[in-house]
Amino acid sequence: MTVCKQPVATLALNATSSYVVMIRVWGRGRLLIRKSKNTMEHNNYDIAVLLATYNGGKYIWEQLESLFQQSCKQFHLYVRDDGSSDDTMKIVEQFHGMFPDRVTILKDSQKHRGAAKSFMYLLENVDSEYYMFCDQDDIWLLEKIEKTLARMKEIEKAVADAPKVVMDGTAAKNVPILVATDLGIVDEQLNLLSESFNKDLKIDVFRKHPELICVRHVVTGCTMMFNRAAKLAALPMSPRATMHDEWVALCVHFKGGVISILDDSTILYRQHTSNTLGAEQARKGFFARAIARAGQKQFFQVAKLLHKDFGLSYLKFLMYKILYSWF
Repeated sequence: MTVCKQPVATLALNATSSYVVMIRVWGRGRLLIRKSKNTMEHNNYDIAVLLATYNGGKYIWEQLESLFQQSCKQFHLYVRDDGSSDDTMKIVEQFHGMFPDRVTILKDSQKHRGAAKSFMYLLENVDSEYYMFCDQDDIWLLEKIEKTLARMKEIEKAVADAPKVVMDGTAAKNVPILVATDLGIVDEQLNLLSESFNKDLKIDVFRKHPELICVRHVVTGCTMMFNRAAKLAALPMSPRATMHDEWVALCVHFKGGVISILDDSTILYRQHTSNTLGAEQARKGFFARAIARAGQKQFFQVAKLLHKDFGLSYLKFLMYKILYSWF
């Protein structure tokens, strides 16, 4: 296959910003669609990147370019579409044609699952050592996978060397581990709005008080990498859960796992009218957003999720809400 070679365009988001995004213009390759069987897809690479799409044609080309320009190439991309009516899948198929051994399109008999269930479908049907959620409209900075994987390996070594693991008879590979990173927030034209989402979230408070995860959004799905043990801890997703990334993070936290957050921004989170929650609302977290949307009824539904699925008492949930409301 011949790829049209064109100059690489460099987008400097801000004169004072450290973000430089390399966007390469690829030629239009031949189309090759590999249909996946309705069985578990095994990943021969270390990392499975899970991309759930829906009418993302406006931005997905840039996202996929940034993915395949990563410094770390140890990944395979798995895509599930939720019934797009635009050119999203045509673009995905073009990248499939350019990287036929590194892109798999999963077919699903159920057309519309919604974002959370679409991501969880991918997670259920792909076997890998590590997993990363990928949104369709962001841009991954060049060392995103490399930096996140390096931290994952550091934690794995620390867990393996920990006396508690030996005493409990728990193999290190069975400890759920989740690594997340900081992110930069940009507008539709990639103009920088915030260099550090973690600073906006006051993430250092979470490092001192991990229980804050019960009432505050502290990890963002598009920055996460987690291991197979974390996947197993998170399956199946509770019918009471509404957000896939929050659910995985809660499962890692409550099931004795490790959550580590890098201060490096590894992604440009694109804020636009189509991503309904966006960074401004995301900082309030899954729980606070739910309460804001549906008031007291939803508040008790969240409390019920934490109580039924993780054994957190209603009183303790209320205490956390009051205690951390001022952060």
